[in-house]
Amino acid sequence: MPSLGRDLQQIRKHLEYTLEDIQNATKLPLGTLESIEDGSIFSDSKEINTYIRSFVRTFGRALKLDNELMAQALDQEELGNYTDLLLKNFPELRDDKPEIKNTKEKTEENDKDPSSKKKKRSPSFTFGGSDEGSKPKTSSSSSVRTSKAPPEPDVRTIDWAGMGKGFKKRRTQPPVWIISAGVLILLIIAAAVLISQFGLFSSEEDAPVEPPVTNMQEETPNRNLTLNLSEDIAPESAEEANVALSDTLYLTVYAATGRLDPVRVWSDLKPRIDPYWLTQGVAYNFEFTDSIRVAGSYSNMLLFLNGNRIDNFRGQHYNPEESAVELTRSMFDTDPSWATPVPFELPEGVAEPDSLIARPSFP
Repeated sequence: MPSLGRDLQQIRKHLEYTLEDIQNATKLPLGTLESIEDGSIFSDSKEINTYIRSFVRTFGRALKLDNELMAQALDQEELGNYTDLLLKNFPELRDDKPEIKNTKEKTEENDKDPSSKKKKRSPSFTFGGSDEGSKPKTSSSSSVRTSKAPPEPDVRTIDWAGMGKGFKKRRTQPPVWIISAGVLILLIIAAAVLISQFGLFSSEEDAPVEPPVTNMQEETPNRNLTLNLSEDIAPESAEEANVALSDTLYLTVYAATGRLDPVRVWSDLKPRIDPYWLTQGVAYNFEFTDSIRVAGSYSNMLLFLNGNRIDNFRGQHYNPEESAVELTRSMFDTDPSWATPVPFELPEGVAEPDSLIARPSFP
């Protein structure tokens, strides 16, 4: 039976990727990747359908598969009528090859049916243009049998010296015009060298002036200038790449698919655990400097930093000692994209927040 997970596994192996390679590229846990390939994520997983589709599409992007093709394949998998859609661009991985099977069946039928084999017809010979050429005449055949073969030559009678002379190759001399042209070209080259070296046809005024010694000394500063410019460009590009985060960061907790009843938040700017009740469609901003912890119904929750969605936060950042998802500044300062505010990156099928509220203060 066709399986989306099995096709992803075949494509991954065909591209010579390991599960560790996919894990390093997608940051998804190995357990999640294995459940995608064996198909258990669609039946046994407790994750919501939005997260399942996000995980599978992330897997497909790591394999350079088309986004729309992945969405169609997920729709077929959910309806139970998946048809090996991901193997569309990998015909060599498909199990059904009707043309080869038909060819094999025809070959077997021809081998079994003796009437289908064509009998080889031996070539016929004609003598004198008559119609009875299919059969040679008895008189000619008998004459062939009775004729004697010519005697073999005697070794002593062979002229070995004459045969050796016959095998000698005749040496051909090149045409005269080719030799003349070569000599003329050599003369022209020699004349050009003499003129350029000794200035036979140039006057004293036209003689080349030797460059002053100062010009040779000016080459070194120019060369150093080029090297200094290349050295100065590198630090500037590095500074542009490292965009610093602001001193105070804001983590957005969004009740995307259900009520958060409640969600508990601790941060280094407010070091105590406070409960917050969020109805579906409401998002809260919680400020922190270096670390923040969030605990609650993770299946109904989305987390954002400057509008950038934090994918698989439970699988990658859950701290069992604190029984909460723990995020730190060091997780975001290596990638400059986190410092750039963007509109909320929402999964497919999830609406934007109805309201965005700052953290309420408790007495």
